[in-house]
Amino acid sequence: MRHASVPKLLFLACLLGSLAWADGGFSAFATKAPQGARAKIQSASVIEEMEDLQKEVSDREAEAKDLQKQISSYKTRLQKLQSEKISLQNELEILSNRMEETRLTLQSTQGERDRVTMEIKILDLRLGDLETQLARDRESLEAILVKMDVYDNDLALQMFFSTDSFAQLFERLEFLQNMTDDLFDMLTQAKAEKDAVAESRSEKDRKRARLQDLESSLVAQKMSLEGEENAKTSLLAASEESEAKFKELLSETRQEQAFINQQIEELQDAIQQRLRALDSSGDSSVLSWPVDPSYKGISATFHDPTYPFRRLYEHPGTDIPEPVGTMVKSAAPGYVAWTRTGVSYGNYVMVIHTDGIATLYAHLSKISVKADDFVARGQEIGRSGGKPGSPGAGLSTGPHLHFEVRRGGIPVDPMDYLPSF
Repeated sequence: MRHASVPKLLFLACLLGSLAWADGGFSAFATKAPQGARAKIQSASVIEEMEDLQKEVSDREAEAKDLQKQISSYKTRLQKLQSEKISLQNELEILSNRMEETRLTLQSTQGERDRVTMEIKILDLRLGDLETQLARDRESLEAILVKMDVYDNDLALQMFFSTDSFAQLFERLEFLQNMTDDLFDMLTQAKAEKDAVAESRSEKDRKRARLQDLESSLVAQKMSLEGEENAKTSLLAASEESEAKFKELLSETRQEQAFINQQIEELQDAIQQRLRALDSSGDSSVLSWPVDPSYKGISATFHDPTYPFRRLYEHPGTDIPEPVGTMVKSAAPGYVAWTRTGVSYGNYVMVIHTDGIATLYAHLSKISVKADDFVARGQEIGRSGGKPGSPGAGLSTGPHLHFEVRRGGIPVDPMDYLPSF
């Protein structure tokens, strides 16, 4: 006959205590587990819900594979089109393929977002099940340990005062002792399940972080799709759907870039001498944002490889989405070199600063300055535009400000001169 010793009880209690959650994950335990078995607590409805979610996840994974095949086919088609000679028809086909590829990518990302959301729900159900089971196990262990301690005390008193119920006490102790090994196994399993819960929680945190990344990606993909659709509208309007007009457009675009370079070179020295004579001219090596970039961030970067009109000309600046009519401010003190309307830039303003720096503001719906005006840092240059087909929009991917920085007449990355946002 074996006896549940005090040291063993203490050891059980210590192991039991180690199961307690530091973050309050364990709640009060509700029921006692049967001897030698674990109570199964998942309800039929919960099991059915998990199975339905898992099937949905599998279906979405199959859809994702099919979408990836379609996306790959469009990528292959784009590579072929981009290797062909520039023409209106070719550029329109490129834009159409890019739009369809982006739509499919957007659909794929939405599917992945939904799949991750369902996986999080499955983990939530599994976590709830594990934590409830752990709670029941701990309640059962605590109740039995309390009884074992009471019987040990009763046995010591009975041996001291009387032996009338000595056999009965020993029978009870033996019954409890027979459960001890099962309880140790139960405790070990409970600890293992605690570790499983901890891992599930970490996995859920990772999936939630992934979900946030997917949401951000969706916003960027939607903006990209809008830009591609607007680019096609702009190109059709500017070329009047004529191959001959498109060739004129291409020629004028390249001439416009050459004109800007030539004019800056001619004006830079004369204007800089006037700026140096002004004590209030300020430092133009650090520029201010001409509009607030926090609205929608940046839609196209300097020499952006995804720029829709890249085959017509390399993107020489930074595009900052803004609602039409947003105030555009001078990035530094300087003199207005000129205000013009060009085929690609639409309405635009060039300002020359010190240190060989010039800034350009394009796709304006309104110009508020004129050539030879001195503008202070933050002074209004005009109002943003860029809505495809509207006056002064030029070749545009949507309402935004196109902002350029040129040093010695050569386009440079504006982000090298602007503060972080």
